Amino acid sequence: MAGAVAGTLFGSAQLAWYPDPATSEKRFGGILGQTDKRAIIRTMARPALWMSAAAGTFSAVECLAESFREKNDSVNAMLGGMAAGAIIGATTRRVDVMTSAAFGMGLFQLALDMTGESSIWDQDHVKEKMYGVLPSKHKESDALSALKDKYPEYKHL
Repeated sequence: MAGAVAGTLFGSAQLAWYPDPATSEKRFGGILGQTDKRAIIRTMARPALWMSAAAGTFSAVECLAESFREKNDSVNAMLGGMAAGAIIGATTRRVDVMTSAAFGMGLFQLALDMTGESSIWDQDHVKEKMYGVLPSKHKESDALSALKDKYPEYKHL
């Protein structure tokens, strides 16, 4: 489902980005220079189908790798990412782009899965910074006290 949504958003952004009208060929009833519904649907549906296929392939390959390897580690995500990257690269119909996309997506998924739930390394430090103990009584800085003395109408703030 997320692949279809992402593909539809990509297709609609593609339609909005290019100023030329989206037209079908004359043999399909299109009029040159005018946007028609068939061309709009085609421009939005193709990326949605390809990204849905990539998302489904990623899920299937990752689950199959986990079943065959009987391990739940980052290599499964890498294999799924390689398969999804190959699907995305197949849209160009070039083998070099397909293999580059497969390796790139595989490495990206490997790194993403290895970092875990969060990309923050020192969770304890962040929690201390966010939820640390505050002083019982707030002490104003000297600069703020001087400003309040200079502008008494804002002293209540």
